Amino acid sequence: MLSLAALAATVVCSAGGNVLARWSIDLGGGARLTSLAAAGFVHALGLLCFSVALAGIPLAIAYPALIGGSIACVSLLAVVIFNEPLPKRHLGGLILVIFGMLMLLQDFGCN
Repeated sequence: MLSLAALAATVVCSAGGNVLARWSIDLGGGARLTSLAAAGFVHALGLLCFSVALAGIPLAIAYPALIGGSIACVSLLAVVIFNEPLPKRHLGGLILVIFGMLMLLQDFGCN
């Protein structure tokens, strides 16, 4: 259970770091550098969480779940925070990614 929580925290850190990096584009000067530094810190925290997750989840399952979760979270956050478009085809792809992640985790024994 700790491994799954660590994997979820990794996804949150990955998405948060990417959102901070995107947000830095809208900032200038010191605020931009601060946002990028925060993004780097959040990504580093995610790496620590991922190492905890790998203690109980095989890499072949954890990494695809991390990437899929990050794709889904970043895409949805981009729509909500930055008002980016989400075409139907993109939404369909996200649904397939989420379904694939659930299949991977179910094979691992996570119901």
